[in-house]
Amino acid sequence: METATKPLWLNLKRISFSKLFSRFYGVLKSKRGELPAVAIFGFFMVKDLRALLRFALNMRLAGFLNIIVFLNGLLVTGYFALLVCIYLSRGTAILTTKSLPTKLIAFAATFMPFTLPMLNGAVPSGIPILLISSLILFFAMVFTLLALGALGRSFSLIPQARKLVTTGPYRFVRHPVYVGEILGALGLVVWGFSIEKTLVFLLLIGCEIYRALQEEVLLREAFYEYGEYAGRTKRFIPGIF
Repeated sequence: METATKPLWLNLKRISFSKLFSRFYGVLKSKRGELPAVAIFGFFMVKDLRALLRFALNMRLAGFLNIIVFLNGLLVTGYFALLVCIYLSRGTAILTTKSLPTKLIAFAATFMPFTLPMLNGAVPSGIPILLISSLILFFAMVFTLLALGALGRSFSLIPQARKLVTTGPYRFVRHPVYVGEILGALGLVVWGFSIEKTLVFLLLIGCEIYRALQEEVLLREAFYEYGEYAGRTKRFIPGIF
């Protein structure tokens, strides 16, 4: 015997919007400590998405370089979208650094690459430089997204310990997200070289190394197996450093 299916609008009438709002408010309240980071990453996500759409609408020739630039914009937008999702879904850290200088250096290292396009630099001389820069940025973003995918809800801006991750890019280096950030910054320096950009790039490397060292202190304290993992896996360059 067939049963009559009620129209969708009748089912929607039964939804308690007050309950939905209460649940949504509860999530925001439980994540209020994450909201500043979510707001910042959300802002960059929307900004890059708008720039990507403008570029796509104005792109008249689908050349290899234009395709790489478009893919880079898509990857950067996806990067910020992934960070928003991670910060809204991650749990409480086991350990967190209590050092204010360490927190400030970690924040500086995270957002320092975004200052590079604002600095004066040489105009790229020809397609080869543009192509090299775009390819460096492309591989940096792909590597960073793979690392974020492996790290998942254990990601944080400041040194924290949530879960020991040894899969994905973490099989090759202990800090693949930082490696990706450094490579991405290198691509921006190559795009328009200048002394100012080079100094910021070197400062970024120093901040990333310091952040990695402080993070490892927490990971060694939180996970006894971290010593074995660190013994077989280099920090930044497989088999070298």
